[in-house]
Amino acid sequence: GGDLLCCRVPQTATTSSSAFHKTKNLSALHAVAAVRSGSAAVCVHIVLAMLRSALGVGGRSTGAALVGGAAYGMYLYKTDEGVERAMKAYRVMVPVVVMYRLMEAKDKLVGTTDDEWRMLDDFYAKKTVKQLGDLQGIYVKYCQTSAGFHNTFSEKWINEFRRLEDKVPPHPIETVYETIRNETGKQVEDLFSSFDKEPLGSASIGQVHKARLKETGQTVAVKVQYSDAQKLFREDVHTIRNFCLNFAPEHIVTLDAIEKQNALEMDYQLEAQNLRDVRENMTRHGFMPREVVVPSPIGDLTTRRMLVMEFLEGPKLVDGLNQFFEEWALNNGTTLEQLETEARRKVEEEGIPEKYNGPPAWRFALYRRYVQAYNLLVSSSVSVYNHSVGWIIRRPLVTPDEMKIPPNIPRIVEILMRVHAYQMFADGVFNCDPNGGNFLLLPDGRIGLIDYGATKRLTRNERLSSLLLYAALHRNDKQLLFQLSDIGGYKSKYGRRDVLFKLIQFGYDSWGKDVTGGKNIQQFIDDMKATDPWEEVPDNLVMAQFMSIRLRSLALGMNHPVKCSDYWGPIAEEILQREGLPYESWDIDLMNQYKPRLNIQKHKMA
Repeated sequence: GGDLLCCRVPQTATTSSSAFHKTKNLSALHAVAAVRSGSAAVCVHIVLAMLRSALGVGGRSTGAALVGGAAYGMYLYKTDEGVERAMKAYRVMVPVVVMYRLMEAKDKLVGTTDDEWRMLDDFYAKKTVKQLGDLQGIYVKYCQTSAGFHNTFSEKWINEFRRLEDKVPPHPIETVYETIRNETGKQVEDLFSSFDKEPLGSASIGQVHKARLKETGQTVAVKVQYSDAQKLFREDVHTIRNFCLNFAPEHIVTLDAIEKQNALEMDYQLEAQNLRDVRENMTRHGFMPREVVVPSPIGDLTTRRMLVMEFLEGPKLVDGLNQFFEEWALNNGTTLEQLETEARRKVEEEGIPEKYNGPPAWRFALYRRYVQAYNLLVSSSVSVYNHSVGWIIRRPLVTPDEMKIPPNIPRIVEILMRVHAYQMFADGVFNCDPNGGNFLLLPDGRIGLIDYGATKRLTRNERLSSLLLYAALHRNDKQLLFQLSDIGGYKSKYGRRDVLFKLIQFGYDSWGKDVTGGKNIQQFIDDMKATDPWEEVPDNLVMAQFMSIRLRSLALGMNHPVKCSDYWGPIAEEILQREGLPYESWDIDLMNQYKPRLNIQKHKMA
């Protein structure tokens, strides 16, 4: 769905109507001849050219790549396992891309209205995301990531993407019971005195149910993997990787890193060990139990495809925030949708700000205490009156509704940023996929960290590289960043340092308008790729980049844009100092001494 990243942004049309018809007819004849002669590769490229002409877009367009990918998939339909699922996805996406492209063309020629765009969003967003959710697998992960792209998608699309953060269509309860029986050799009723049939949440590879252990009476969360999850992910990544090799090579590095990580995510025994390690680390750093809670796994009931862990009470982070703002909006004569529309309009007009500039966490904390004190004073006064004067005169007062206590969003963001900084910098063990469905708002104000399937482990030298990277970003030390990139094996076609610096900022730190120039995400990537295509890229810190992007998306969704180096730079320097390698001591020789074993991805883009 990459082309949807640039919907509503006019693109240059280079093909006239008459030229299109000529190209269409000629390309169709050549395509038939190619199929008959067995020249499949030629067929693919000719059909791709035909479809590009049909859409009237240039070779740089992700939309053309997407539609061309559909043609390529049709050829592979009977020769490549898993392509049928991919073709279902493309049958969903191609009409969407075409309609948004047509609207872009109209916008350029005669202009469009907001109502026209809104009608397009209303028609496609819900059904498209639902169909991708039904496919599950990696398509769900893409939708989850897109939920944070507020400078790219309308609120209609964002709301639909959010549904997939923990509301993927669940599998029938019978298949869950079957998995439990297969994994443990026991009936569900032999293990649990109660087992909720309705899942607490469902994600891309499994779903979670609330239950009570029969032996101890402890309330637990039971995470059960879908029986076909591993097969689907392997096929989806393989197919999408083939498409990207032909049509969008800039995504290969990320896809390969996701594929490696996914192989580990499929083993719930590894996730149980991740939970134990992170619990120990968070306790050692002082985060737990004061600010966060990581559930404890129940080892003797955990298998490769079933994870039983301590149950934490509380709504998902995004759900809890939405509930408060829905009530606030209602009490103030508006709606949550109108608030989001206004926020999006501001982003469209002004771009994503570099970072949050609203009230700090301490001011929110003071206001929360004021509201708590006010509610207590009002309820106490009414109670005293009703039990004295009101009782005597038989005219009791009705206790007014309490003032709602607002969530301290700056504190939530600050905790999440610090937690993930220490996980990566101090421990080298971090959640590389921190979406809004992975955090709970506990009743006592703490944050529950509940999903460590996607846990990345860094070597010491990779961890030192991440420390140096963010310390240099915080200091705006371009020279050190360039040296780090050279030693790390990064190479591009023209060696443009300005492009490299923007890519580092964008990938690891910020996508504010000071970095992107107001472009949306796909436009920025296309522009950088056209200016200086990257040809050799190390993938050692790709999942650190992915974590940064996820956290930025989550914070932006809370109207609290962040620049990662503001939070992480000082922590990185502190840890470097603690390890006897202060920032000032790093030169070429020291970087070479602690250079990690590199995993270089090579691909020359046209």
